[in-house]
Amino acid sequence: MAEIIEKRGPIVKTSKGWPLNRLGVIILLILIVIVVFLVSKPFFSQKAPASPTTVSGQITTPPAGQIVKANELPIELAVGDSKKVAKVQFWAKTYTEGKWEVIGEVSKAPFKFDWQIPQNYQNKAVAITAHIYLKDGNIVKDPGGWREGIIILSQ
Repeated sequence: MAEIIEKRGPIVKTSKGWPLNRLGVIILLILIVIVVFLVSKPFFSQKAPASPTTVSGQITTPPAGQIVKANELPIELAVGDSKKVAKVQFWAKTYTEGKWEVIGEVSKAPFKFDWQIPQNYQNKAVAITAHIYLKDGNIVKDPGGWREGIIILSQ
């Protein structure tokens, strides 16, 4: 019996069947595995851990808009969960210069600080804020926002 040769374009079917391009088959299998992985990944991935609980805070003293005619200004920060707090830094800036600088630090509750007002803050409007450094290494910047519009007058 004569062998029937089938031809489709440049490809010829032999007695073993249609020829396969092994490299093409390997690339196709790799692409299928990648697609299956990408499609199934969301079903097997772990959910992200919950974000660490932050500690809330609010500057209670001085009130916004206070006019200070002294060389010392008491500053107090009320903190929601003081057991998680490693320290609190108090920051201040003048509106004319606009550069924040650390003015004090407290490492235990109650978070009160008596700021000895330096000469470069005299006769200026000041904003005050705080940063809470947590024991787990996180920082809560400006909890409750800034305390603004504090006017410091020289004596």
